[in-house]
Amino acid sequence: MADWHTPAMGIRLPGFGGGRRRPEPVPFRLGVDVVWKAFAAGIVLLVLAAYWFYWNVTYAEYGTAVTAEVLDAGGPKERPTVRFVTRKGVPTVTRLTDYGDYPGVGKTITVEYDERDPGRARRYEGSWYWAYPAGVTVIGLAVPATAVWIFYRRRRRYPGWEPLARADVTEIFSPLPVLWWVGPRSAESSEGSDKQKGDKQKGDNSRDCQEAHVLMLRRDQQEIHRALPGWDLWGVGAGPGVERWRAGQRLSMAYDEVWCRRRRGETWRVKISLVESAPSAEATGRQ
Repeated sequence: MADWHTPAMGIRLPGFGGGRRRPEPVPFRLGVDVVWKAFAAGIVLLVLAAYWFYWNVTYAEYGTAVTAEVLDAGGPKERPTVRFVTRKGVPTVTRLTDYGDYPGVGKTITVEYDERDPGRARRYEGSWYWAYPAGVTVIGLAVPATAVWIFYRRRRRYPGWEPLARADVTEIFSPLPVLWWVGPRSAESSEGSDKQKGDKQKGDNSRDCQEAHVLMLRRDQQEIHRALPGWDLWGVGAGPGVERWRAGQRLSMAYDEVWCRRRRGETWRVKISLVESAPSAEATGRQ
């Protein structure tokens, strides 16, 4: 059962808890697991780029370009076979280490082989061999960096809940000359502390706000700024839409909740639901 208050009098009346409660929105969530996956993807890309750089350095130090004859053009998943003569005059037949579209059998191409191991050879492509690992390195660094930036940016906007005590909520809103009432304690929010701790570990902190949940008529929404001067207020809709709400602005019908915190970057302290009509005697169960 919830308590509701007549204007500026602080008189507690029987609860108003009727109606269907929609799920609590947690907009723009980016979990820690996504950041770790981005780091893992970045590490894989960097390892691949390091491997390419290693072989590029190897060929740059020990590589020699020669003309080779294509013996087998290979295929989409089969490397071509070529024949060439090393600088020391040793005939060599080997499969190239890379794939690609090669001329037909009997044609000649330029290949680059490792003088320490002539059996390791690749088609000579010049600067392209450096462009590939350079591009992969940039992507490997950008993916985790972008994930971390998005994570901290959104964590700063949605850091979780640390609701005010109901006594503090009553003290703040009691001077208002309009009708307001404290929202119902949901069955979910009153479950055991172990379950709540488990929910927090999963990143679902939407139940915490039930402790400091205030309901108010939409027409009186400007009184919220009078009750919470200087606070950081955000309008929250049923979907993913959110909007910072400044004094003097009016929230549209698309936003039915206001999340409140003392300043940007801190945890949320109060949630206010905007309703269209006041609780009636029948709704509250009064005789």
